[in-house]
Amino acid sequence: MTGVWLGLGAALSWGFADYLAQPATRRLGTVRAAFYAQLIGLVLLFPLVLLTQPVIFPAGAENWLWIVVTGLLGGAGNLAFYRAAKLGNLAVVAPIMGSYGAVTTLLAWGWGEHLSARVTLGLLLALGSVVLVSIPARQARARALPQQVQGLVWALVSALVVGTCFFVMGHELTPRIGGTLTTWWTRVVGLSLNLLILLFTRQAPALGKVPATSLLAPGLSGILSMSAVLLTALGLGRGEDAVVTVLGSMSIVITTLLALFIVRERLTGVQWVGVTLALLSVLLIGLK
Repeated sequence: MTGVWLGLGAALSWGFADYLAQPATRRLGTVRAAFYAQLIGLVLLFPLVLLTQPVIFPAGAENWLWIVVTGLLGGAGNLAFYRAAKLGNLAVVAPIMGSYGAVTTLLAWGWGEHLSARVTLGLLLALGSVVLVSIPARQARARALPQQVQGLVWALVSALVVGTCFFVMGHELTPRIGGTLTTWWTRVVGLSLNLLILLFTRQAPALGKVPATSLLAPGLSGILSMSAVLLTALGLGRGEDAVVTVLGSMSIVITTLLALFIVRERLTGVQWVGVTLALLSVLLIGLK
């Protein structure tokens, strides 16, 4: 399977996963929703790990160092997005989060990869899209500016951290242990981070006390996001890292459309320009 198809598959999975993140966080809270999402995704991934991996525990301290680093980055980025989805307008938050592909590409350039004029233009458009979608409507400025600004900030933090995570994953971890084990162990680390935060804040999860209906949205979101990470990890380390990550960030189109037509969120004209620029940036950076 080529990097293009892996990236598009990740985009489809992430698009629906991000849409489901909002109802999950508003019902369970940021950290609880992220915890259950990762837990359910890991339970379903475990049989695939057992069936396809001859060795589950990688050898070597360096491998475990990169597993912990990548897992912490991925877990932190995931929490930041869930927080952004809870606080912000999903049709605005999704395009900002989608700029993680530009972050990965920019880091690859700093590492020595050549950026063409087309990719450079795509990065500039991504930056411009973040600025434009961050401008709320006049009514929103008067009514809910602090909450919307917090959502935008968390979305930007998520993009930066997730973009860095995929850069590290593609350059250091996936070539060492493969995409499936990379996905499994980094998500285990992310789940552990969630659990530590829940214990530290005295919000320890009690599965028996959470209604099954409350687990539906985070469960589906976790399964889809796990699939997206797995598809991305399988595509990294093949010499197509930028293609895989940036095409994966096309999930912003799916999430934004779902927010507009199902949740009935509304964008201003300026924000529509920002969303359009975000899509153009993804196409310029990711398509050959």
